[in-house]
Amino acid sequence: MIGQSTINIMNGARHRVSSTMSGVFMLLFTLVLSPFINLLPISTLTGVLFMVVLSTFQWKTFVILRYGRLSDSAAIVLVTVVAVITNLAIAIACGIILSALVHAWDSGAHVEADVVTKDMMINGKRVNDVKYVHVRGAIFFSSTRNFVNMFVISEDPDTVILDFKDALIIDHSAVAAIQGLTHRYALAGKRVIILNIPAKGVGRMRRTHGDHDKLHMQMSHHVIDIGGEEEYDENIVGTASSERVGEFDGPLKAQNLKMFETGVDGSNGLNVELEQLASDTIVKDVSEHKTE
Repeated sequence: MIGQSTINIMNGARHRVSSTMSGVFMLLFTLVLSPFINLLPISTLTGVLFMVVLSTFQWKTFVILRYGRLSDSAAIVLVTVVAVITNLAIAIACGIILSALVHAWDSGAHVEADVVTKDMMINGKRVNDVKYVHVRGAIFFSSTRNFVNMFVISEDPDTVILDFKDALIIDHSAVAAIQGLTHRYALAGKRVIILNIPAKGVGRMRRTHGDHDKLHMQMSHHVIDIGGEEEYDENIVGTASSERVGEFDGPLKAQNLKMFETGVDGSNGLNVELEQLASDTIVKDVSEHKTE
């Protein structure tokens, strides 16, 4: 079909009638006129195909191979070699797979975080020198190394807050990285608080984390920002919803936390609680609550 369309255009075709007639004659050649086609010398068809090749080949490919991105050059070479050995369909599939893997690897380098050490109110108690990490980007198999390298357990303070408001937890590797990080902090006698995990991320963590009680404890915290260079009236950076912020007028007792309410029994109740924590989680921009 590529050769037929190329020859059609090279012979002056510009409108839809030309493509229609080309298809009709192709149908006639296949069903009726095949004995007449067999009378044509093979050398004639070879010359026609050579002209098609010279007209359809993208000669700028050699420039791309020399000066283009290495992954693009590798995809071109791979598709060409596989097409010669097998067929074009398999070659295109191999090129798509290679391009997808390269894209996934490149996306892993885009994980970054804003790290701030400040004083915060956690469950009504003031905690000094809290490491607040606002993670941005997609966390999956190719980005877990960059994510883990953001932390130095021996140098970090006793309390670390991970805010995943602008992050995506995509696969099991991401869950394993978060779980392993929190476990190593626990071995060092330090705690990790997890905030603002998207609902889909909570589902993945609930299915693959293993320790639902520990995950529930890490997500069930009321956090208020009282640090920074300027003073703020109410700087909420944690799990409280807007309604709860208005009702908060003093230290929050542990018994008042939602995780201590009765009526949540068994693993099913814990799973529901985790989903509710994720759906209620917000982060307020502290810049909106500056005092004059």
